[in-house]
Amino acid sequence: MTTFKSFLTAVVLVASTLFTGTALARASDAPAEKNRQFIAQAFEKWAAGGRTFFDDVLAPDITWIIKGTSPAAGTYQGRDDFMKRAVTPFATRLSTPIKPVVRDIWASGNDVVVHWDGTATAADGAPYSNSYVWIFRMENQRAKEVIAFLDLVPYDDVIRRIPMQEQGARNTGKTSYTAMWVTDDGYIRHELLPNGRYDEARGDRESAYQGRYQIQGNQIAYWDDTGFTADGVFVDADTLHHGGMIFRRQ
Repeated sequence: MTTFKSFLTAVVLVASTLFTGTALARASDAPAEKNRQFIAQAFEKWAAGGRTFFDDVLAPDITWIIKGTSPAAGTYQGRDDFMKRAVTPFATRLSTPIKPVVRDIWASGNDVVVHWDGTATAADGAPYSNSYVWIFRMENQRAKEVIAFLDLVPYDDVIRRIPMQEQGARNTGKTSYTAMWVTDDGYIRHELLPNGRYDEARGDRESAYQGRYQIQGNQIAYWDDTGFTADGVFVDADTLHHGGMIFRRQ
């Protein structure tokens, strides 16, 4: 059993323990049971081919937290932000949508925990399979916060493996990545020049790193003038994951 599967099993066991007995949603526990049924029905609709799960379930001002150390992990503020930066870049790399199979649902008060498995086919024909635990914090029949646990290795593999021109994304031709790319805090400013060179500034240090780069599909490889090499992946036309950091096109 992998480390992640062991961790996910522990999360499920903790959830089942916390939500067993008096904490388990009962018919007489109206708010919890109502929330449980709402989420269960949303998953049933999704499994039957529905495409509106996130619109149906998430509040517009949702806080979605993906646990882990991948560049995809982190906090997304608002449904639009989550869809743009997490859902769409992944979904457009699939030839079939993810089909969920719910293993268990627990509810207590405003919290609903769902353990589910998802399968799909990537755009290159390879299968995708993952296990998830999503913890919903409900308010007025909408999720105001979700904490998501999943194995980010297969997720990241799809992002890295499928070039953007195979996605059917907004760019129908070859995407140009020649631009300034900046971390959200503005500390690192990473310019990809038209001549195949890059120039990176860090804080007050202009041209802290320089070298050449090469792009193939949505992959970028770097050869720094000091001798080290690095790589990165363009998650979408405006987002670069590189060195464990997230850069935005300016």
